[in-house]
Amino acid sequence: MIAGAKPVVQEYGLIFEESAWPLAYVRFPSKPLSDDGFEYFIERYTAMVERQRPFATILDSRGLTTAITAHQRKLLTDWFDVTGELAGEYHFGIAVLMSNALIRGALKAVTWVKPVPVPIMPFGSIADAAPWVREIFREQRIPITPEIELLLKGRS
Repeated sequence: MIAGAKPVVQEYGLIFEESAWPLAYVRFPSKPLSDDGFEYFIERYTAMVERQRPFATILDSRGLTTAITAHQRKLLTDWFDVTGELAGEYHFGIAVLMSNALIRGALKAVTWVKPVPVPIMPFGSIADAAPWVREIFREQRIPITPEIELLLKGRS
């Protein structure tokens, strides 16, 4: 296991995989996430940011069939108010995997309400996101490890 990485954690149908740290892979469940589950998502993300070590994320929401709720969008906006500056300093990119236009619209709505301090790019697959992820790692002067390459090549 990589120093600072945590084992795969699955709660509320969310999967947090950090085997390729400083590239985290987070997958949302296909069913709508409860408010408790969304709060758990925010807590886990906060813990990653609070390590104060540079990292990027592949956020896989391709299985979602509905957008997050208005309450969850509010929780996310509030999170950016509290943690956004720290996230902007250490979280250098989020590749969001989306297959649903409604979900893409929800992401746009959140970022319109409150600009996001972390670069976010939508993609349809990890293969599509891989060049961008490699580039943001190069910009940060963080080497692409074999574990990162496995993550970028090993998921459809």
